[in-house]
Amino acid sequence: MFIARRLIGVGLVVAVAAPLWGQDANGQDKTLVQEDSRLNSVYQQRVAQLRADPKGLTALRKQERDWIMQRDQQCGKDAGCLTQATKAHADYFETQVKQNDPAAKAGSPIPEMIRGQWMVKKVLPTKTIACWDQKQADAMIGTELEYKADSLRWKTTTVRNLGSTAATVEAKQFAEDNSGRGSQSSQVDFSQLGIATPTVQQITIEHPDVTIQDGSAGGSMEMPGDVVMMKDSDRLVFSVCNVYFEADRAGKP
Repeated sequence: MFIARRLIGVGLVVAVAAPLWGQDANGQDKTLVQEDSRLNSVYQQRVAQLRADPKGLTALRKQERDWIMQRDQQCGKDAGCLTQATKAHADYFETQVKQNDPAAKAGSPIPEMIRGQWMVKKVLPTKTIACWDQKQADAMIGTELEYKADSLRWKTTTVRNLGSTAATVEAKQFAEDNSGRGSQSSQVDFSQLGIATPTVQQITIEHPDVTIQDGSAGGSMEMPGDVVMMKDSDRLVFSVCNVYFEADRAGKP
């Protein structure tokens, strides 16, 4: 299991992979060990990127300690839940490492279909395991997103666009990618999000790392709105901390 250990004489809490013993009939534990190893590796890469940024490094380590505690509390010994959570976290760090690579070059502009201002209108009820409570989620309501060709803004935080992609996401694939098979795993699908079509366009925006210090985001290192699904031309869906939100184009009833 991926746990936090304190290095004697150093005073730093770092994430290390502890061995997992035994496998179930589906080989879940073996997969979990692999994802733990991948997470440990990419986490250390992110630490290396932040060596010259003490505040960012402190925030990263706190985020990791909090995530480990939340994952273990929510998943317990459910191998499927642990594997899903660990894989998602490793994927997140891989994206962060890529986005903050000094050699990264500017990519495609943000698509015109989402450019403009959007207002976060509501929390969408899902069966996901979230790291935000209801108060934190409700604080997002009424906040504003703005997309330009070269940047994304949420409230007063703006990040530059390093490249964006648009892809078609199918309902079945979305459910499989974002839901676990364990009894305590997250479950989310198009119907929970109020999406009636079999496919949607998903826009993904790459940007430099950012720590949201605004109280409504609870010190999150996720940028709201950097991955969105177009529900229709005037409504989009996005998630933060595994809580899903719907935003409407500004000026629409």
